[in-house]
Amino acid sequence: MKSDLDGALPNSPQENIAFADDTILFVSEKLTQNATEKFIRLYEKLKILTGLEVNPTKSNYLALSENINPNFMSALSKLAQPQTSLEHLGVSIAFSHEQAKFETFDKVQKAMKNKMKIITERL
Repeated sequence: MKSDLDGALPNSPQENIAFADDTILFVSEKLTQNATEKFIRLYEKLKILTGLEVNPTKSNYLALSENINPNFMSALSKLAQPQTSLEHLGVSIAFSHEQAKFETFDKVQKAMKNKMKIITERL
């Protein structure tokens, strides 16, 4: 696959695989078949150019609409596992605002109780 970046990269392929954490991709529910194919090609090109690869067993996605293109959802399922909620930067994101609010509050409340226990044990 040729890319505009080919001249900037070494001639030998990357041998080490690196990983990136906490990436979020927002996708419109109006995604077309053409856009889906472009997404797949882009992912494949980036994998070749950078040596980075998505680990589908450690990656998750959250569909915030029931109307996302089924072809895109099928392609995405090869890269990640579906979830009903995700945490990003300490905040829960979910299809249900109530679920997200509860999960975020619950996590903060548990953290505060744990800190309080540590503080009282030191007194």
